[in-house]
Amino acid sequence: MNTGELAVAGLGIVAPGVLGPEGALAPAVEVSPGWFRADVALPGRGYRRLPDACKYLLAASRLAVGDAGDRFARTERNLRAAAVAVNNTGAALLEELDHTIMREGADAMSPSSSPFIAMSSFAGRLSMEHDITGFNLTVNSPVTAGIEALRIAARAVAAGRAGAVLVGAVEEALSPSQATGPRTEAGAVVLHCEPAVGASARYGTCRARGAFLDPGAAAAEAAAVLGPLVGEDPPGRIDAVLDDSPVGTAAARWLDRLGGACEVVVVPSPAQAGCLAPLRRVLGLFAQEHPAPVRRAVLAASAQGTIACAELTVAPR
Repeated sequence: MNTGELAVAGLGIVAPGVLGPEGALAPAVEVSPGWFRADVALPGRGYRRLPDACKYLLAASRLAVGDAGDRFARTERNLRAAAVAVNNTGAALLEELDHTIMREGADAMSPSSSPFIAMSSFAGRLSMEHDITGFNLTVNSPVTAGIEALRIAARAVAAGRAGAVLVGAVEEALSPSQATGPRTEAGAVVLHCEPAVGASARYGTCRARGAFLDPGAAAAEAAAVLGPLVGEDPPGRIDAVLDDSPVGTAAARWLDRLGGACEVVVVPSPAQAGCLAPLRRVLGLFAQEHPAPVRRAVLAASAQGTIACAELTVAPR
């Protein structure tokens, strides 16, 4: 279902090996210790004891809000909102807190870390940072949550519930005991979004749609599900974040059948992937410069069957 259109006025990204939005489409690099300097990204007091994922989110939000100028500050407090996507975020912290309770008891839990047992606390801290008194939502699902956050933001803006929404995705690397592969996602992406009507779409506009593809019948039903999602007039390029599950495989084969209708860029989604990659692709496509408007899309699919598609019109810059 189409739920409205958003204008994108600001971009912010914090990720290993990425210096700014123009580098967001580069392949993700392995997370290594010390890649993020909190003292540089978040100068001032009150940040040192926050979980790493919270720091990533706050740093990316500062970049997005700053990139949009003073637009967020000019928006009424009750019309400022946030929609934040998470999946693995907090998993390593929860494991650490569990071990603390088992070894020393609940009284030994860190007062600064223990509130983040609730996934919504990451977005809650974002509201404190930017004086948001409108809605604040956390979307928790593998792979597709970032595009789902865009869809929720567009629906709220269309209903008049928000004048500016920080749409973000944040992930933190799993602990060594949790991770089964060589790399897990870490970092954050934030887009400063506004209603498309009457707004200055500095980077362009975005629509988001969602669907479900039954994993048990993915091969047979892919065309019926993905066709309406992408539409009869595909954009010039589709970036598809897909794993090797039956759903991801069926989606990849269906995209192959588009032939020369559009360029397809497949971004492999490894096991235990979070939700950062699809929104990172959205940000990276908006950051590209073109002499005329171009249409792009980001498609994401999870092994559980959730499908999400963000359709972008990138403004000329």
